[in-house]
Amino acid sequence: MFIDFDIEVNTKEELDKYLVDKKIELPSYRPAVIALILDKDGNILLQRRGPKSRDEFGMLEDIGGAVEESDVTFRDAMGREIIEEASNEMNFTINKLIGGCLINKFNPRVGEDVNWLFLLYECSYIDGEIRCNEEGKALGYEWYKYDEFPKEEIASSTLSFWEYYYNKKETC
Repeated sequence: MFIDFDIEVNTKEELDKYLVDKKIELPSYRPAVIALILDKDGNILLQRRGPKSRDEFGMLEDIGGAVEESDVTFRDAMGREIIEEASNEMNFTINKLIGGCLINKFNPRVGEDVNWLFLLYECSYIDGEIRCNEEGKALGYEWYKYDEFPKEEIASSTLSFWEYYYNKKETC
């Protein structure tokens, strides 16, 4: 299920209020942020999942992760995730909240299903070094044009996010 936002929500409280106001009913969920990163030529940055990743080893995916209690806003969480995963030497901007996608995923760390509400942010790579900061979780970073995606190598949720971004197709 995709959610189009007509305003930017900044916190879980704002998000919950927005969902109630729009009469969008969701099961209990955890918020997470996903960076849809493009360079000035429209290339898309994806990371190759490593052997220490939770799932989908070897697949390509976007940068992102769970919103933590220490994150004041969703944008803070997005910036933290980009720096944690791809280096504090990479210059980037977080442009705008694109939408949200509710996905249920099994979390082997806790042994149960989790409903994730992924908040998708359009981001721009400006310059600087991109490197794997979480050794073993990612093997490296790769750039692709959307129409040149190796679709069989892309995590299903990541492919859904980009199809939504480019085509407004709801595939979650």
